[in-house]
Amino acid sequence: MEGQPLRADYVSANRGRVRSTYILMCPDNLVENELPHLHGVVAKPLATPRALPARFGEYLLEFEPGGRSVRPVGAGFENFLYVLDGQARVRTETGAHKLESGGFVFLPDGVEFDIDSPGASRALWVKRRYERVPGVADPETVVGHVDEVTHIPDDTIGGTYAPLLPLDERFDMAMNVMRFDIGARFTMVEVHHQEHGLYMLEGQGLYYLGDDHVEVAADDFVYMAPYCPQSFYATGSTRASYLLYKDINRDGF
Repeated sequence: MEGQPLRADYVSANRGRVRSTYILMCPDNLVENELPHLHGVVAKPLATPRALPARFGEYLLEFEPGGRSVRPVGAGFENFLYVLDGQARVRTETGAHKLESGGFVFLPDGVEFDIDSPGASRALWVKRRYERVPGVADPETVVGHVDEVTHIPDDTIGGTYAPLLPLDERFDMAMNVMRFDIGARFTMVEVHHQEHGLYMLEGQGLYYLGDDHVEVAADDFVYMAPYCPQSFYATGSTRASYLLYKDINRDGF
């Protein structure tokens, strides 16, 4: 109608979708939540066991300046934290870690933590219940930065992957940063028994999920259920990359 502004956000607000084998969540779909013991922190759930068959949790945490935990959190889970922008300080009984953008920390089951941020910042929090195996030792704490991890070329995905955590059998989860130059693509459609949580860090692309071709861009999140057919093609004018959760080294029972 004449005189009324156009709804420029119409398309972006309606890209989110739920299918039998995947979920796409975009920034305009995310709903603000509060989590116990986190003050000055907006939590936006991306995946929890309420989502299809998900067996892990992933949250986008948005810190106000001074946002913090008021008592230790993470009990009963192994926890992984990745700073998207700004900085965060993670403290445990045995040490403290200052994480800048691209920094991460993995805390094994049994290690609770406090977290705070001196300024506005965003971080991803991934957690799952550790699956112990007789004769296999528990994993240790891992701290690092994505720029300090080797990015390994992989012809199958047409890009590189940087394993942020060791891939040995002590670990039942992998966190990888995948990078793709413009025009790079998977050379196969993958179908496997692991599930994924994928957070787009930069760029954009076209993901084949189940029976759909879905456009994804920075700050989108995709949950992929086990056995979801999947492949990726990097589009846009800049490099595409995403942080990918995957369960590993366990037989699925």
